[in-house]
Amino acid sequence: MLYHFVILSGGSGSRLWPKSREKLPKQLLALTNDYTMLQNTLFRVNHIIKKINDHLENTTIHRSYKISIICNQDHSHIIQKQIKEMQELQEFYYLNTQILCEPKGRDSAPAICIASLLGDNEDYTFILPCDHIFDNEEFSRCCIESLNYIEDSIITFGIRPTHPETGYGYIQTNKNNDTVQFIEKPNIEKATKYFQEGTYLWNAGIFIFKNKNMIQCFERYASDILISCEKTLKNTDLNGFFKKKPVSLNSSFSDCRATSIDYAIMENLCKETDINFIIGKKTIAYQSFWNDIGSFSSLYEQLIIQDIFNNKNGDENVLKGDIFTLDTKNSYIDSEKSFVATIGIDNLIIVNTIDSLLICNKDKSQEVKKVVDYLKKNKREEAFFHKKVYRPWGYYVNIEGNDDNGFKVKRISVYPGKRLSFQSHHFRSEHWVIVKGNAKVQIGLEELFLKKDQHVYIPMKTLHRIENIGEELLEFTETQIGDYLGEDDIIRYEDVFGRT
Repeated sequence: MLYHFVILSGGSGSRLWPKSREKLPKQLLALTNDYTMLQNTLFRVNHIIKKINDHLENTTIHRSYKISIICNQDHSHIIQKQIKEMQELQEFYYLNTQILCEPKGRDSAPAICIASLLGDNEDYTFILPCDHIFDNEEFSRCCIESLNYIEDSIITFGIRPTHPETGYGYIQTNKNNDTVQFIEKPNIEKATKYFQEGTYLWNAGIFIFKNKNMIQCFERYASDILISCEKTLKNTDLNGFFKKKPVSLNSSFSDCRATSIDYAIMENLCKETDINFIIGKKTIAYQSFWNDIGSFSSLYEQLIIQDIFNNKNGDENVLKGDIFTLDTKNSYIDSEKSFVATIGIDNLIIVNTIDSLLICNKDKSQEVKKVVDYLKKNKREEAFFHKKVYRPWGYYVNIEGNDDNGFKVKRISVYPGKRLSFQSHHFRSEHWVIVKGNAKVQIGLEELFLKKDQHVYIPMKTLHRIENIGEELLEFTETQIGDYLGEDDIIRYEDVFGRT
């Protein structure tokens, strides 16, 4: 029996801007401890595998495991790096992890449909979000309990509400653990009613099923999605999928209808009246702490509980960075670089990054998404990139300048053995100065070997690339001059990362 753990790593985390950006979203950030949200989820999966092995130890049931991460194409190289970091840890023993890249996010239903088609019909699939906080011991108990129902049911986990909440979906259950109905985010009146009645749980975004059962649900309720996903996989080269190489889904996936699994499948399954359709639905009540890190207020609540970043003065503040507070209470204050001082404030979110500053009332933290909407509408790069931008070959930091003011200065770092694409630019020239390491530079047909304190000029429209030929990080400054300096002014002719 194959147990397939599928981690959904999509989304942009816009309510956690400016820490979370589209090209480096919240699931790839270390928010609650030294590991990213994705890495913490990988730890959780390892814990589940150990517990399932213990549970089945005295049985003759053959079992094997695999882990898949479904993510945005732009994030795959960052996820690869984070998996490699995990593989270097002794406590992370299960290394069979694959990456499947979506050309365009289509919500959870198409991703889960792809997951159900990846293996055999009899495989068990566990769908996990990567941005939630769980008690791994209790989560593993729920996973083992789900094995009692998995042969003929779609299983979900529900969280016992601690208060009326309008930001979460709900699942109504009965005393037999049957899923009665899925309910989208309610208004405060309905949320209060659900909380008081006690038969409604928060939707944790977990789905466990035998592949053939989920496929039957798609055939019945969302056949268009199933057809699109079958076509996508048919036209996708999966040869590298189990060789630890990211695999990009065929571009036809972008044509798939975008919708959630709740709408496409679960709401319809709960309304099913045909007694001949025998796939059931069960909800297991998760009985420990949980947090959906969807906003700064929920992040604040989690960190207050963990008591890692508090100032120990009894003021209920979460402080990250070089912070001084006076008469400051119940606030989340996070500064990446500069010193921040606060006097006489209460219940605020203050997030100070290199290029952006957010100040808002903690009760309004759900509104942060509107800031991102404004930035995107005005084509501001702060919606998409941090000052430090990761690439498959390394990373760069914007030091000064922007796309339209005539110049931009970057500090660029290239990992050993990596090289940038062979490229040219329509609207800018570039000047490179090596500050660390050894480089091979190609300008047109000419090759140059440069070291510290040497430089080269690249005229506009000239083909060029740079490669780190040393064993240490290659670092150089890049000064761009031109009428337009956007990242989309790149024409790639050759690229080892498949971006041409």
